Amino acid sequence: MNLLHGDGTGPKPWRRRALDETEQITCARCEKVRGVASSAVVPVTLGPRRSPAGKKVGGRKIWACAICLATDGEVVELA
Repeated sequence: MNLLHGDGTGPKPWRRRALDETEQITCARCEKVRGVASSAVVPVTLGPRRSPAGKKVGGRKIWACAICLATDGEVVELA
């Protein structure tokens, strides 16, 4: 599993592009590769550990693009 960050080009993913738009997180990689800014997200825990009881504990919780995860298998972190 690869963790990709935005490449830094284009508008910030969390900012609205016009005053009449609502603020929403979009995937810069989807916009660059597919031409459509996707806003489908999935909560992901990176590097969880198992407790003696068998439950997942710890790890880093991020929002990942669901489209990139489903189609390419890449975890693209959305800020």
